[in-house]
Amino acid sequence: MVSRLPSIACLRAAEAVARHRSFSRAAIELNLTQTAISHQIRKLEELLGTELFLRNGRTISLTPQGEDYLADIRPLVVGISHATDRLASGKRDTVLRIGSPGTFLLKCLAPRIGEFIALYPDIDVRMLTLDPYRVSDRDGTRDFKDLSLIVRYGLGTFPGHDAYKISTERIFPVCSPDLIGNSPIPLDPGELSRHRVIRTTTPLLLRDDWPLWLETAGVPGLAFDSEITCDLLYSCFELAIHGVGMVMGRTPLIDEDIAAGRLIAPFFAKFAVGIGVFFNRPLWQPGQRTGAAFPRLVHGDIFQRRPVF
Repeated sequence: MVSRLPSIACLRAAEAVARHRSFSRAAIELNLTQTAISHQIRKLEELLGTELFLRNGRTISLTPQGEDYLADIRPLVVGISHATDRLASGKRDTVLRIGSPGTFLLKCLAPRIGEFIALYPDIDVRMLTLDPYRVSDRDGTRDFKDLSLIVRYGLGTFPGHDAYKISTERIFPVCSPDLIGNSPIPLDPGELSRHRVIRTTTPLLLRDDWPLWLETAGVPGLAFDSEITCDLLYSCFELAIHGVGMVMGRTPLIDEDIAAGRLIAPFFAKFAVGIGVFFNRPLWQPGQRTGAAFPRLVHGDIFQRRPVF
């Protein structure tokens, strides 16, 4: 085991060189000379007892050991840099760290977060995409203790967390307008048999809602012409937008796409499911000035627009 740790200067130099694949660009970013960057890299490699970079003329590449090491240290170097910047700029208590599943982040937060930042420019927003296997209401761990709030799906039982309900999901098939052409809406549910259906295997959903919707629509057991399966909801919705097939839409995830005309709801049957979308705040989170931003984000006009359906 190495008896001493490398300096942060060495780690910053290695991270910058690995990202740019260039000593000169790393030197410009860190406001150092190329000689200083080379010296930091040499010190780090001597400490570790292995080469991190391969130099071939002007070409820089990572060794296998370098790939592994830089993948491990990059989050630490970036985290230290951000923490230092926040403290130096006096923003320690104005950081709002939001963890969200990728689909909600892209479909619901991304269209609105700019408005929130404009309204509250003193809040420094950090966004993290969460692993979908760790954000159901079955997870009562303290894994999210560093986040100000978390977007989660479930029934509302989140041990150790305050829960603020954003919406109850309503589900119904959606598709690109181009997929049905000039056919009058609503379509007969039986016409689904002629279309490709897009399904998801995401762990966020407790079940496949297509059979339930077919039963509600009066066509239980209807066979689809063809199917395609994706592991993420966002991928499913994007395929539908591009006319690949019909997907089971879920509010509020598809509200923006419907409002923009990228998706339409070609059938009449729509129904609410028990699962909902919640903002969570860890109960053990220490009081911060960003706590005031939490109710603003949840209860403000930004997230209280009337849904499409």
